[in-house]
Amino acid sequence: AENVYGGTITYGGLDKEHCSERVSYYPLSTTSYWKFKVDSFDMDGYSMKRKLDAISDTASSFIGTAYPFMADQIAEKVGAKYNKEHDLYYIDCQANVSTVITINEEKFTVEAKNLIIQVEEDLCVLALYGYQYFWGSVWILGTPFIRQYCAIYDIGNERIGFAKSLQT
Repeated sequence: AENVYGGTITYGGLDKEHCSERVSYYPLSTTSYWKFKVDSFDMDGYSMKRKLDAISDTASSFIGTAYPFMADQIAEKVGAKYNKEHDLYYIDCQANVSTVITINEEKFTVEAKNLIIQVEEDLCVLALYGYQYFWGSVWILGTPFIRQYCAIYDIGNERIGFAKSLQT
């Protein structure tokens, strides 16, 4: 379809039109849910330096924190305000926030343009939510991460790869 926002799926190869050819691969900690290890998570003054599991989730519109309380702490650091009625963190549309996720000592930066979603004129939300996984603590790397980095799901080698998106 033309003039529609969306993504692309490439089967059996790398989409060189939309993704950098430099791919960093990481072993899966479990193959059932595309789970891998994250070394640290940093967002403008909030830092969590503890190795935890993460999943690349194409069905999640936001980034989910490994523990529910983390979302509140991160939001406070970046100046976002929680709205209980909508269960969202509202943030200044011009805020210059970024996230650095470290995987196997390699840093992946997610820019403000992918972390802040404009829902109305002068009304924006931070694409972050508190999450408690029923089998432990897991970071959910949803749309903000996937917009910044192409995800390569290598089933045969039981690994996941990330390449910088060439989209602006």
